[in-house]
Amino acid sequence: MSYKVGDIVLIAFPFTNLKKSKRRPVLIIKVNSAYADIVCFQITSNIDQSSLVLINDTDCERALPKRSYVKLDKCFTLEANIIDKKLSSVSRKFLDQIKHEFCNTIF
Repeated sequence: MSYKVGDIVLIAFPFTNLKKSKRRPVLIIKVNSAYADIVCFQITSNIDQSSLVLINDTDCERALPKRSYVKLDKCFTLEANIIDKKLSSVSRKFLDQIKHEFCNTIF
């Protein structure tokens, strides 16, 4: 299956020690077809963190099972073949909001 920018997919998300992983949703922000990689942000339901952007039900084609947030401080590249399944997609407007808030966060 092919994935696109704005898709919310489920992956085996590696912990920072790379010894364990947990199935987590991520938001795809770039697809590099030459290397079969994706660049993505982690999604969380835990509000007690920094650099979060709420994903409203109106931002998605299908609502997520829990109130969810994009973590702007957890951006990474992964091989697309570790994607388990697609959960939803977000709107172009939401992607523009993420781009704006991410740039404001890092600069």
